[in-house]
Amino acid sequence: MKRKRFFERSYFITLVLFLAFFNIGILALATYTHANSVEAAKQVCISEQFAIMEAFERDYSDGGETDGYFLMLSYGTHYEDKGILLRFSNEKKTAYSNIPDTYPIPEKGQMIIQNTDGKKHIFISDTVCGGKYVLTYAKDISYLDEQLKSLAIVFGGVSVLASVILAFCLYFVQRKLYAPLKKLQDATNAVSRGDFTVQADETGNDEFASLAGDFNSMTNRINEQMSKLKNVAEEKQRMLDNLGHEMRTPLTSIYGYAEYAFRNKLDEEKHLQTMLNIMDESKRLKRVGDILLEGAYLRENKIEKNVFSAAKLLEHIHRIFIMRAADKGVKITYRCEDIYVTADKSLIEILVSNLTENALRACKEGGEIELGAGIVDGAKIIYVKDNGIGMTEEQLTRITEPFYRTDKARSRRDGGTGLGLALCKTIADSHEAELYFKSALGEGTTAYLRFADKGESEK
Repeated sequence: MKRKRFFERSYFITLVLFLAFFNIGILALATYTHANSVEAAKQVCISEQFAIMEAFERDYSDGGETDGYFLMLSYGTHYEDKGILLRFSNEKKTAYSNIPDTYPIPEKGQMIIQNTDGKKHIFISDTVCGGKYVLTYAKDISYLDEQLKSLAIVFGGVSVLASVILAFCLYFVQRKLYAPLKKLQDATNAVSRGDFTVQADETGNDEFASLAGDFNSMTNRINEQMSKLKNVAEEKQRMLDNLGHEMRTPLTSIYGYAEYAFRNKLDEEKHLQTMLNIMDESKRLKRVGDILLEGAYLRENKIEKNVFSAAKLLEHIHRIFIMRAADKGVKITYRCEDIYVTADKSLIEILVSNLTENALRACKEGGEIELGAGIVDGAKIIYVKDNGIGMTEEQLTRITEPFYRTDKARSRRDGGTGLGLALCKTIADSHEAELYFKSALGEGTTAYLRFADKGESEK
């Protein structure tokens, strides 16, 4: 079943209502006009009847009773030519009458309007000559009905013509008023087909323009969300691809070493070296899993913050890395103001350790790493600075992406997963802190962790 459009429904409802009220108004006007005409005719008849009574009384008193009949006859003949019928009567009999016997005679002092013999008459009765006679006045007012018929024909013609003109005018007016809604409907149909780039017309300052503005805001937000979802989907797919590659490499190595040990008789030194290689690749695979789990934990759980000394944290990390740095020929130092940070100590330790690990990989023999903390521009800062290989501007913009490496071959050789800085970014975000880097190719890199809370250098 085909649905009627809003335009059709509103057009027909408005047209029917308007025509109904318009024609009712015309009918009421015709009725009111006819009623006024009847009332005016009544007043004329009353005036005429009163004038006839006064004239008859005057003539009757002058002529005497003997001439009464001839006087009545002369009055009846004279006024009959004017469409007025008269009847003179007393209590005994009718003295004179040119009113047919079939016509009604009202009681004295009364007036009636009645249709008789297909004609409408006004009848008025009243006493004359001191109550000696009752004068009945009758006048044909059928012309008023003819006027009503003529008026009905004229008003009917006007009604039909006005209805036709109104129907056309209302159609074009409503079509113009409906145009913004039609455009909005077209826009919603486009959205239902999957086109979220469509924009509704916001021209004007009425409710349709406001609705179009809300519609455009909605589609813009949908586009933004779809763009974000697309980016997230692409990011997840890229992460899965990289994760598969990252896990396949150590698994391939583990399988290769295990197969080598299984198929060959190895002496104790080669057997030990094979087992060490398998353990190293297993550790690397475990690191990937641990980092992914830590990132998932941060996204799913709220962190527990506590107050701790940044100096003691850096001292602890310095102690962990000092021997590894010495083995590589890298000098690692720390200098720190005695500032206190409100954060999850374990997570911040993971973050700074990852930054230190990256700095150590970036440094060649004879390189230097500096761990530090302090207050800069009123904000608490922890930083890790190295004089290693540095990075380009393009690399700086991508280093916190999962599995991104500035030097893929070196990272794999050194056991890097490409997930460390992504985890660092997640930890920083969970603390509402800012992680940013400054670097120059061949000059080194400095990683900064800027906390949102302000404070003095001492607790």
